[in-house]
Amino acid sequence: MNRLLWKETHTDNSAPPWPCNSCGRGAFALVPKSLIYKETAWSKRARKSDDWDPDWITYSFTAWVKCNNPSCGEEAAVLGNGGVNYHYEEGEAVGKFDYFSPLFCTPMPDIFELPKKCPNEIASELRAAFALFWSDSSASANRVRVALEALMNHLRIPKRRKNNKGKFSKLTLHDRIVVFSVNESRIGGQLMALKWLCNTGSHSGKVMPDDVLDAFEILEQALLELIEHRSKRLAALAQGLTEKHRPGARKRRLLF
Repeated sequence: MNRLLWKETHTDNSAPPWPCNSCGRGAFALVPKSLIYKETAWSKRARKSDDWDPDWITYSFTAWVKCNNPSCGEEAAVLGNGGVNYHYEEGEAVGKFDYFSPLFCTPMPDIFELPKKCPNEIASELRAAFALFWSDSSASANRVRVALEALMNHLRIPKRRKNNKGKFSKLTLHDRIVVFSVNESRIGGQLMALKWLCNTGSHSGKVMPDDVLDAFEILEQALLELIEHRSKRLAALAQGLTEKHRPGARKRRLLF
């Protein structure tokens, strides 16, 4: 996952090269002359202040981006806000430029590539989290929580537990991750860290965009391990090469 890609802004002639979900090969580029922006009413009123400075300016904008894969050509609409920033040389401002920060994109690109075998229940929640990333970090983290529940379901971690009296009680997400961690302590610890972040998002705490990017980065690797079994596959490949090419192994093959 390229974290910086999701923190970049637009200009009036360029856009971040977000990956295209439709073809899986191309990247989005700004459609020429499609970015339209207007100064907000608050920004116009603020110009009357004696303390006014260009960096008080705020914009609303819309734009279109298009996949650069000629055989695809998928287009997406972008909506957001913007403002004015400065170019600096040796610590001094030497010019200013307009920048535009996305809040929504439809269809939304995947912030990280989902495994091909990722169950729809997990993928749909993660894509909901992706769509909320720019506009509401806390809500995005809350959808990660739902994705974790779906992951526990996929891994067949029990939803309830029988007590000493033979009655069943519901297991919380925390409890289910503890159960999962018995056999997968390393990944379990990582998922528990996500659960704490999701708690903050669910209880109106402040979740920063970088926190959500941390969660996405952890989930990307966890899904590769739990759904595609990446480490086990690489270990098997390495073992096969060792058995095939180790000097002792070559001599034994020649003997037979």
